[in-house]
Amino acid sequence: MPSSNETSAAPKKPSWIKRHRNGSLYTFFAILIAAGVCGGVTAGVYYAGEWGSTAFADADQRLDEAKGGAQRALLFPDAGSFEQVTAPAIDGLNSVYQTDSGDYVFDVSSTGYHGDVELMIGIASDGTVAGIQVVAEDETDGIGSNALTDDFFGTFEGLAASGTLTLDEAGSGETQVDGVSGATFTSTAVVSDLNIAFEAYAALGGN
Repeated sequence: MPSSNETSAAPKKPSWIKRHRNGSLYTFFAILIAAGVCGGVTAGVYYAGEWGSTAFADADQRLDEAKGGAQRALLFPDAGSFEQVTAPAIDGLNSVYQTDSGDYVFDVSSTGYHGDVELMIGIASDGTVAGIQVVAEDETDGIGSNALTDDFFGTFEGLAASGTLTLDEAGSGETQVDGVSGATFTSTAVVSDLNIAFEAYAALGGN
């Protein structure tokens, strides 16, 4: 006689997963699912990274534009607006803006001692240098940086934006200017930047 713990019911059939979990087909599907999950995570991280990089780049660009706008306003504080205009194809000329009063701001760069010296040079509607602002530089503090001061920049204010400036003895069509003692490379970069701005100004119809 069967014991009370036995049952006459047929044993329950194991599930497909249990029956095949040690088989190659199960292994294949398991690998396929795992690969899909990993691929999705990787893609998510990639696209998130791409979006993050784009967002940071956009933020940097807006910051640069805001900084540039502030510097242009320092050159021409009475200007009602600044409009970017098509820049002539001149080496070292990065951009050109014009105020509603006809003044120009030239973003230019030349090679200094440690790299490019990038300046904003304002030329007023009367054709004279209105001022200079430093955009970027990596010159030696206390040496090259001595040629990037308001005192040195001030020596060019009111100067006619025409011809060519030189630190050497002036030739035909040139105007000799003084550099800063001990900062020859940086002084040369500043003068070169001014000459680029003068050339661009002439190309736009000035002087």
